[in-house]
Amino acid sequence: MKITKKSKQLMNFFTKNNYINHNTQTKQTKTIISDLYKDIIESYQYLLNLKKTKNNKPYNVTVKNIESVSQISKPQYFNANSFPQEVRKHIDEFSTSEISYNFSLYERNIKIIFVLEEDNVELKIETYNKYIDSIIMWLHIVNKYSSKECSNTLIVYLYFTTMEKQLPTSSIHILDETNINTAFTTTCPKDSEIVVFRKEEWFKVLMHETFHNFGLDFSDMTTTESTKQILKIFPVNSQVNLYESYTEFWAEIMNALFCSFFTLKDKNNIDEFLSNSEFFINFERTYSFFQLVKTLHFMGISYEDLYSKNDDSKILRETMYKEKTNVLAYYVIKNILMNNYQGFLYWCKTHNFLILQFKKTLTNQKEYCKFIEKNYKTKSMLESVNNTEKLMKLFYTNNNKTNNKSNNQNIYKFITNNLRMSICELG
Repeated sequence: MKITKKSKQLMNFFTKNNYINHNTQTKQTKTIISDLYKDIIESYQYLLNLKKTKNNKPYNVTVKNIESVSQISKPQYFNANSFPQEVRKHIDEFSTSEISYNFSLYERNIKIIFVLEEDNVELKIETYNKYIDSIIMWLHIVNKYSSKECSNTLIVYLYFTTMEKQLPTSSIHILDETNINTAFTTTCPKDSEIVVFRKEEWFKVLMHETFHNFGLDFSDMTTTESTKQILKIFPVNSQVNLYESYTEFWAEIMNALFCSFFTLKDKNNIDEFLSNSEFFINFERTYSFFQLVKTLHFMGISYEDLYSKNDDSKILRETMYKEKTNVLAYYVIKNILMNNYQGFLYWCKTHNFLILQFKKTLTNQKEYCKFIEKNYKTKSMLESVNNTEKLMKLFYTNNNKTNNKSNNQNIYKFITNNLRMSICELG
């Protein structure tokens, strides 16, 4: 797997517009990242051994062409309304083929179904085999940290639609699942399904959903008190769903680490891995600020307006801040974690029994809220928001003045309109 073209476009833009201080990893962070590298290299060795013992065929593969809507594989435990209507229509209209993989992993029976919008997929089977290799590696890691009670059988539906997460054309529109969401699942059932309905960010999104599905976050806990704590910091109209910020943070970190691993020339070179991880995570940190400012700019408010006690900010957030999905968790709170990712990695190491799995106590939820409260108004946070706001203003101004060459305009439109949450993407 390689870094995608759109990822490279975004990285190129933020390399040229370097406005946030590079965060050099401490010795403590390198120790934590090194431990996670060991998990990845162990999963890689597991995959190689699996292929060796099964004559390079660790899974059963079937391919089928789709000639009618009734032939499209659909989840059993979610009804059609679980999909945004626009997505459901798109899948029914454009799906042309499927590739299914069946395999077992530590007594779990797993099926992965790619529903595709392309013909002659047999010619590209090696690409999808590589995708499955990455999925097996990730599930090997998840198995180490998750409860054995979760997901004894798992079916993953990967609808590789061309639909991308974008800002609405009008600010009258309230940001909802069509603009922001990519998938859905349930928390820690025995027989489970994960549904991903965009090709964009699919691997990072799958990581996110497995955190829910394998019970690694706290989505199965009551969050009444932690919601109150967060709304004291950010008194906006939001359901909060605080666990989503934890899950998204870890999905983006682990995705960046997989990018770090797959770009290694020598998979055993841990020094190069650590260097790659610092590179990719800093890109994620920078991009997280850009997406935060962009999303709030769309609403007509600033980051300061979310918490300031002055009358103008209070009026603005009460009238302008609106969401129909987890904007606060995904773009605001996750950004606070990403800005001080080194501090939060250490928090997870010291507050959880296992670093990825949230310790499911109400006390730990309170401690999580304290971390957010301690970090939402740091000098680093506010300076980075301010620098991003300046960049965005300059970017909009310059592009309105410059030529309308088609390629430049396409890149400009992509950078200003997309709502994807991560910059690093493997494909």
